[in-house]
Amino acid sequence: MTPDIIASADRKPRVGIIGTGNMAMALGKALLAAGHFVAFGSRRPEEKKDFYEEVGVESRMYGVQAAIDAGEVVIITLPYASVAGTARKFAGSLRGKVVIDITNPFASQPNDGFSGAQVTATAIGEGARVVAAFKTNFASTITEPEDSSGTPREVHYAGDDEEAKAIVAELIRGIGFEPVDYGTLAQAVVLDHMVPLMIRLDSQLHASSRKSSFRLAGP
Repeated sequence: MTPDIIASADRKPRVGIIGTGNMAMALGKALLAAGHFVAFGSRRPEEKKDFYEEVGVESRMYGVQAAIDAGEVVIITLPYASVAGTARKFAGSLRGKVVIDITNPFASQPNDGFSGAQVTATAIGEGARVVAAFKTNFASTITEPEDSSGTPREVHYAGDDEEAKAIVAELIRGIGFEPVDYGTLAQAVVLDHMVPLMIRLDSQLHASSRKSSFRLAGP
């Protein structure tokens, strides 16, 4: 990844998405609508018969390696238990790319105090440029970036590489959300713990609408 991705206002970075679940599809749709090239990576791309009907004919479905190769930004949307192994397997291709880890540990929370995204960065190794983001957003809100009052929803992000964070913040802003910097990858552990709370509050207060979102209000 080079600074040209930030500097070129007329060119949006190509995005590879590892996974084809609800968040992957929602992010893919939003990024395509914002003018990004999007390549999805699946372990079994031949089985995704209805993929183009769901996402759009402008998208591409590849194997995981090809999707990584196609993207300047790579978004990992796999179940958390699969992330570290996948990151190790494709570490050589992921190093140097901006990698967005949206996954949530839930019951698999690392017991050493690390954030899930730190585990991903460790699995990639030296040269990892991991940013934690979209962890505290329901899939159903990704294509609805404004809340009922018309205010952009927040996307919380964290990382150790300032240039990578700037790229991710611009990507977040480009699909209609407000990026909020939560600090370093170590501090991303806060985001890991916010997600179960968000799900519980959404269930208690909004009948599991999956339309809720966090917002830090000023005084």
